[in-house]
Amino acid sequence: MLTLRQALAVALTLGAALPVAVLAQDDYEDKPKSTTMSGSAAAASERARLKREAAKAKTEAKVAAMFPGATRAEPGLKGTPQGGKVLREMLAAYEAKQYAQVFDLSGKLTAAAYANAYDRAFAYQLAANAAADSGDKAAASDYFRKALDANGLDNNSHYQVMYNLAVMQHGLGKHAESLKTLNTFLVETKSDKPEYSGLKAALLGASGDKTQAAALYAQQLAKNPTDKKTLMNAVALYQQAGQQDKANALLVDAQKRGLLTEAPEYRAIYVGYINAGKLKDAAMLIDEGRKQGVLEPSNELATDLMAIGQNAYVQGDVALATDMFKQAASMSSSGEASLNLAKVHFNAGRYADAKVAAQAALAKGGLKNPEDAKKLIAPQPRAKAK
Repeated sequence: MLTLRQALAVALTLGAALPVAVLAQDDYEDKPKSTTMSGSAAAASERARLKREAAKAKTEAKVAAMFPGATRAEPGLKGTPQGGKVLREMLAAYEAKQYAQVFDLSGKLTAAAYANAYDRAFAYQLAANAAADSGDKAAASDYFRKALDANGLDNNSHYQVMYNLAVMQHGLGKHAESLKTLNTFLVETKSDKPEYSGLKAALLGASGDKTQAAALYAQQLAKNPTDKKTLMNAVALYQQAGQQDKANALLVDAQKRGLLTEAPEYRAIYVGYINAGKLKDAAMLIDEGRKQGVLEPSNELATDLMAIGQNAYVQGDVALATDMFKQAASMSSSGEASLNLAKVHFNAGRYADAKVAAQAALAKGGLKNPEDAKKLIAPQPRAKAK
C-alpha cells in the first residue's frame, strides 16, 4: 500500500499534469512570432511538434490507466489563465513547505469569481496535501472533501483524492465515514488492488465486523498465498471473531508450505491448538519448533508448556502433563513448573520423585505458595500392613 505521503505525492503530480500547459500559456503573450520559415526549419519545427504531441499522448494514456474501469465521466477541464497563475504560486509555496501561504492562496482562489471547477478542485487538493504534511488530519480531510465536491479534476486525481479522504477519515477514527467513502471509491473505480482491499478489511475490523474483515483478508491471501502480513491479519481477526477453526486452518496450511519461520507465528498455531483442546498437536508443534531452532527456551514458552500440562492433567493424560511440566521446569525462571511436577508425582504415589521436584521448586524460588512445596518434602506416612 502507498504510504499517505506517497499517495498525496501521486495525487499532486497527476493533478499538476494538465495545468502545467495552461500555466505556460502566458509565456506566449506579447511575444512576437515569425510568420515565415525556411522549408527545413518548418519541417524541423513540425517534427518537434509531432514528437511533443506523441509524448503528451503517451503520458496521458499511461496516466489514464490508473482507473480504467471508472464510471465517472471525465470533466475535461483545464485551469483558467488567472487561476493558473495562482496555482503556480501555490505549487511553489507547497514545494517550499510554506504551508500557511498555500492555505491563504487556496482560500483566495476558491473564492474568486473567475475560478472554475478545476481551479477550485486543484487548489483544495494542494491545501489538503499541505494540511496532511503539517499533521492536521482534520483540515486535510475537510480540504479533500471540498476537492471532491468541486468535481473538476481528471479521474486519476479525483479518485486519488477520494482514497486519500478515506485514509484521513480512518486516521481520525471516523471508521464508518471512511468505509462509506472507500466503498464509493471501489464501486466507481471497480478497482480490486490489494492496498484498497486491505484498507477496507482494516476498516471493517475497526468497525467491529471481525468476521467480514477476516474473510476479506482471506480472499486477498488466496490471491497472494505468500503474503504473511495478510495471513496474520486474517488469523488475528478470525480469532477475535471466535472462529478459531478457521484461524487454525490458515496457519496449519501456511506451516505446511514452510511460510512460518518465526516464533510468534508458531505460537499462533499452538495457542490455537491449546484453545481447541488439541493438546498433543500443540506439544508436537512446539517440539518441532524447538528442533528447528524457531522456538527458543523462554519464560513465555514455559508458561505455554505449563498450560498444556495443566489441561492435560485435567483430561487425565498424566504422561503428557508430566512431560510438559518437566520441559517447562527446565527453562522457567520460577519454581512453579517444578512444583506442578511435584504435585503430579505425589498424586501418582511417586513420593521420592515428588520430593526431588519440590526441593527444586524451592531452590529456584518465585513460588506463590512455598508452603505447598514444603508439605511435599515432609516424610509421607507409610500405608499400614494388612
